[in-house]
Amino acid sequence: MSKLKIGYVPLAKGNWREPRVEAVREQSLCVLQNLNAGYEVVGGDALITTDSEAVALVEYFEKERVDVLVFHYITFALGSIAPLMAERVHLPIVFWSMPEPVMEGGRISSNSFCAVNMNAHALWKLRVRYIHVHASPEMAAEKLRGAVGPVAAIKRLRRTKLGMVGSRAPGFYTSGANELLLRRQLGVEIDNITLYELTELADRMPKEKVDEAVEWLKGSSGGVCGPTNEELRKGAALYLAFLEVKQKFSVDVFSVKCWPEFAQYYGIGVCAILSMLNDRSILSGCEGDVYGTVTMIMENEITGGLPFFCDLISIDGRENTGITWHCGAAPKGLCRPGADAKLRQHSIIDGGDKKGLTNEFPLKPGRVTLARVSETRNNDGYRMLITTGTAVETEQLLRGNPLRVQFDAPLPELAKTLIYGGFEHHFSVIHGEIVEELLNICRLLDIEPIVVK
Repeated sequence: MSKLKIGYVPLAKGNWREPRVEAVREQSLCVLQNLNAGYEVVGGDALITTDSEAVALVEYFEKERVDVLVFHYITFALGSIAPLMAERVHLPIVFWSMPEPVMEGGRISSNSFCAVNMNAHALWKLRVRYIHVHASPEMAAEKLRGAVGPVAAIKRLRRTKLGMVGSRAPGFYTSGANELLLRRQLGVEIDNITLYELTELADRMPKEKVDEAVEWLKGSSGGVCGPTNEELRKGAALYLAFLEVKQKFSVDVFSVKCWPEFAQYYGIGVCAILSMLNDRSILSGCEGDVYGTVTMIMENEITGGLPFFCDLISIDGRENTGITWHCGAAPKGLCRPGADAKLRQHSIIDGGDKKGLTNEFPLKPGRVTLARVSETRNNDGYRMLITTGTAVETEQLLRGNPLRVQFDAPLPELAKTLIYGGFEHHFSVIHGEIVEELLNICRLLDIEPIVVK
């Protein structure tokens, strides 16, 4: 993906120019330039104090095709500049205000927060969406990453083609999606791929390619316990078929109807194949769940880490712990250090231990964020469930991929939100605490946040 371009607009009032203001501009430009190797900063070489300077800069931004504007109020500034530029480019906006310098009895020297307050009002009335960061340049980097990272996630969503393999699992209304609402509001395109095309391609896969892919499959886990050589070859061929389909249709991620047809007609469950794809950051959601996969994209883009598509299967643990779990499609990169990962036959299909393939292990500990993008009850917009916790050391409590989480919110409160709020039963868990970043995505995409804390 191309770099995210940040349009930097350092603002000041013309008669407040002084060496301190220029020094803050230079320091702040350096902060932005060092946020992330995947970001490029455009502009910021001079203070913007007039409408004519703003027009010239916004024309440059249009030429450079920037992705986000950062309005940095180094001092108070004209109230016409932000609306002028925002209305011209129709991009996400980050307002950056700073703490007031030490007051020593003289004239106010910055008035930065007040300037953002005034300009945020104008953009709010214009229905322009924005994020606010308040920090000195020395303390701003992490907050700016939390503001700009969500813009990168939104840019990725708007360039994502999701391969819908099959449809949704039978009776799983929780996996359904409004395709055109998704395209309009979040930008994700769905391309439907038949199960027949995928399996037919796998059946025709050349032997020498399958031989090599079998070794990749074995290497994706810590060992093989149960699956036959035929099942391993079928899994390897199917993995190659996914890669070919991805290239053929220019697909970025998958939502997969993983049962019942794969097991009934192709002969294996596909969990371990999805595990391999997820481990390569070819994000792949189970049971045809589109919005679960979309949530995975957001979390992956913000953190760079691997998300875990899961159910919440227990809310009854001591010390406010619950268990997140799925059959065996978690990426190997999430395996708990020291755990014994194994390729196994599925624990549920045909009564269990009849057909492969799953990749089974408990997940690693650490701070986690659990989230879920969901349609509103009226099907005219989106909401997002967000909650946090600490994943604790988890043993192989049951077959598949378990992870015990000590939630920050009282579990009875989380349960009430899920049940009475009508949320789906699938979630995406990511290692890291990214509540503010997800809230910023909600702010920019008009998603209603439901934070349980």
